[in-house]
Order: sequence, then structure tokens, then C-alpha cells
Amino acid sequence: MTAEFESLAELLLVILTVLCILQLFLVGLILWYVKRMKNSLGSAGAAVLPPPAQPAAAAAPGPGAMEEGAKRPAPSPPARVTRTTTVATATPSGDVLGDSTDIQGSILRLCEKYGLSDFIIATMDGLLVVSLSPGASEEAARCSDLYRRRKKPDTPGVTFLEIDHHGETMLGITRADRPLTPDQARGIGEDARKILDWWL
Repeated sequence: MTAEFESLAELLLVILTVLCILQLFLVGLILWYVKRMKNSLGSAGAAVLPPPAQPAAAAAPGPGAMEEGAKRPAPSPPARVTRTTTVATATPSGDVLGDSTDIQGSILRLCEKYGLSDFIIATMDGLLVVSLSPGASEEAARCSDLYRRRKKPDTPGVTFLEIDHHGETMLGITRADRPLTPDQARGIGEDARKILDWWL
């Protein structure tokens, strides 16, 4: 009886030891995963934060420079121009697909990336494919008609772009508060093609 009790106690001790080792292993695994997630979030945050920090350092050089700036107020606008240029150069590196849940989410990302107030994709027949604005069907039909007749946009800030999707040409209609550079227009066309290829 005593021998059975001792062997049962030894068995329970072995089981408890194994359970403790497993528990320590799981805790170590969880801590490693949390540390890895923290590092990846930290590196993503570091990649996003530096562009705004550079203009801030340039904008506040020191007390002596501030007094000199007070005597000559002209240097203030160039600081704003530098900040705008930095944001404009940093923005177009964003991914338009990302973790968007639908095609409108990707179009919203494209608008944010290039500073557009709206972006419409329509067929050459004037049928609306996608837009962020409600009631954009009429705009799509009107702009498609203008484009087919080789007319320029009749609204300031609107640009027409051709987008190739599986051998079919579609019309991209951008709306912005400033003219697009050729590089921006090319980038918008490429990103719009990626969005169409991904969602449609």
C-alpha cells in the first residue's frame, strides 16, 4: 500500500514538473511574440514619424535665428514651402491596397496619397465604376462624353486619365485644388490600374 502511494506521488510530481515546464515555455513564447509585435509597431511608427520631424527642426533653429527672423519676416514662407514639399514627396509612397475592405477604401487611400478631393473611375460609355461622392453617375457620364469628343474638362481642378483594365480603356476623373504634375498623373493611373486589377 505504501509502495503504491509512493509511486503515485512520484507520478504526480513528474506530471506537475512537466506542466510547470510547459507553462514556462508558453509564457516565454507569449513574451517573445509581444516583444516582436512591439518592435514591428515601433519600426512602422519610426518610418512614419521622421518626415514631420525634419521640418520642425528646420523651423526652430535657435534663439539667435529667431531674433534675426523677427528683423526679416521673409524667411517664414520658405519654411512653409519646405514643409509642404516634404509632405508631398513623402505622401506618394503609400500603398493604395493596404488593408482596405473594399474598392472604395482603396480609392480613399489613393485620394489621400495624392491629395485629391475625389477620384471617379468610369467606362468610356459613361457608366460609373467607383467614386467616393454620392450622385457621381451624372458627372461620370458628362466627363466621359467630354473625353470622347476630345474636349478638355470644363471644371477647374479636374483632370482626365486613361486607365487600362484587362485590355479595356477606362476613364479616371481626378478632382484636386491644384494642377497635377506628369509624375503624379502617371502614378495615379498606375495605382488606379492596381485597384481595378485587385477588386474587379
